Amino acid sequence: MLQYLLNMTAIWLLSLLVFDLFFRKESFHSYNRLYLIVTLLTGILLPLWSLQESDIVYITKVTEPAIENVSAVKKTIIQSTVAETTTDYGRLLFYAYATGVVIGILLLLKEVLTIVSLYSKGNKTKDGVWTIIETGKSHSPFSAFRYVFISSKQNYTNDELRMILSHEEQHGHALHFIDLTLFQLVRTFCWFNPLIYIYHNRLLVVHEYQADAAVDKTPAEYGRFLIEQALLSPAPSLSHSFNRSPIKNRIMMLTRKTTALAQSKRAIAIPLLLVCVLCFTKNAFSDDKRKIDGNKVTYKGNVITMQTFPEDTTIIEDPTTGEEKMVIKRMNPRPKLMNGEKIQYDYEKDANGEHLPVADLNTIGTLSASSIIQTVVNEIKNELTQLPDDQYNLGLNNVVLNKEGEIAYYDFEGFRPSHTATKIPEDLKKYIDKKIVAVMDKLAAKPATIKGTPIIYMTANGDFFRNITVEKGKITLY
Repeated sequence: MLQYLLNMTAIWLLSLLVFDLFFRKESFHSYNRLYLIVTLLTGILLPLWSLQESDIVYITKVTEPAIENVSAVKKTIIQSTVAETTTDYGRLLFYAYATGVVIGILLLLKEVLTIVSLYSKGNKTKDGVWTIIETGKSHSPFSAFRYVFISSKQNYTNDELRMILSHEEQHGHALHFIDLTLFQLVRTFCWFNPLIYIYHNRLLVVHEYQADAAVDKTPAEYGRFLIEQALLSPAPSLSHSFNRSPIKNRIMMLTRKTTALAQSKRAIAIPLLLVCVLCFTKNAFSDDKRKIDGNKVTYKGNVITMQTFPEDTTIIEDPTTGEEKMVIKRMNPRPKLMNGEKIQYDYEKDANGEHLPVADLNTIGTLSASSIIQTVVNEIKNELTQLPDDQYNLGLNNVVLNKEGEIAYYDFEGFRPSHTATKIPEDLKKYIDKKIVAVMDKLAAKPATIKGTPIIYMTANGDFFRNITVEKGKITLY
C-alpha cells in the first residue's frame, strides 16, 4: 500500500509540474481540462498495473534453526512483541484514515444539504432549460446541474443577468459538474494527500476560463463585473462560483491567443506518460506480485487459500558433537483452494479412502513435476554450463494448474548450490532465477481431469527438489 501511495503521489506531482510549467498560462482550455482529469486518474490506476509479466517469490524454509538456549527464546518473544506493536500502529493509521474519510463525507453531505436548502426555499423561475433560483441571501452567483443560484434579479441589470446566465450555462453545457463530482470523491478518499487540493484548484480555474470565453462582452466590461462579484461571499464547493478563481488571471486569459508554439507544447504529455509507465507501475520498485493476506495469497488474479500446519518440536542429535538439540519443525503452507474451489492432489484419496485410480484421475498430458523440472533445465542449459562444478538444488513446489492446464500458482525456492562453499556470481544467479520464472509462466498442457471433467490440479506437492550436477560443462539431472 505504501508503494502504491508513493507511485500515485509521484505521478500527480510530476503531472502538476508539467502543467504549471507548460500549460497553465495557455488558452487551450479543453485540452487542459482533459489533461488534469486524465493525469488524476492515471495516478490512481497506473500504479495498480504490473509492467513486468512475472516476478520471483521465494518460499520459506521447512525447518527453522534450533532453539538452544533461553536467549533465543527471548529473541523470539521480542520479535513477536515488535510485530504486535507494528500491527497496533497500522490499526491506528487505519482509524485515522477512516476518520478523515468520514469527516470528508459529512462535509460533502453538508454541501449537498446547503444547495438543497437554497433550492427549496428560493423563488424559482425558468429561463429556457435553466431554472433561476433567487435565494434572497448575499452570495456570488453559482450553478449546479441546470440550476443557477443568485441572490435576487433586482440586484442585477439585464446585461449583468445575461452575463451570469451565459457564464453558468457554459458550465452546464460542458458538463463541468461531472468533473466536480469526480474530484470531490477523490478528495474525500485521498484527503491526506495535499496534491489533490492543488489538482482541484487547477481544474476550477480551467472551468472558469472555459465559461468566461462564452460571455459576449468586452474584457473591460466583463472584468469590472467580475471584480464587483468578488466582494460577495463564495458558494458551496460542489458548485461553480462566479467569483471563485483569481479575477486578474481570468481577465488576462480573455485576451490571450494560442500560438503555434503553444500548441506544440501539448506533445509533452506523451513522454510524461511513458515516464509514468516505466517508473511508477506496480512493479517499478518491487518485484513482489503476490499479495498475502492471512492464509490467502493473490497471484495472477487467482486467490489461493493455503492450508497451514501447526509447529512441532523434536529432539535431534548433532552427528558431529553427539549433542541433543531441540528443533522447531515448521511445515510450509500448502495450497488448498483456488478461488474457492478445491485443489486436487495427485496423492489424495477418494470417498472410500482409496487412492484415485489412474483412470479416474487422468493426468496424461499434464505438467508433471519431472517434466516441469526437465523443461526448465533445458531452457537454462547455457547458463548452467557457466557455473562451477558442483551439485545444485532447484526447488519448484506446489505447482497449481488451472482447468485449462496453465500454471496458476507455484512456490519457487530459488536456484542454489548444495554446498555453501560454492559461490554463484550474483548477477548470474539473478538472471537464472528470472529465466526460470519466465519459463514457468509460459508452460501449459492439457488439463488434468477426473472422469473427463477438468479439475484444478497440484503437482510437485510439498517440498519437491531436484538435484542438478554440473561437471566439466556436462549437466546431469537426478
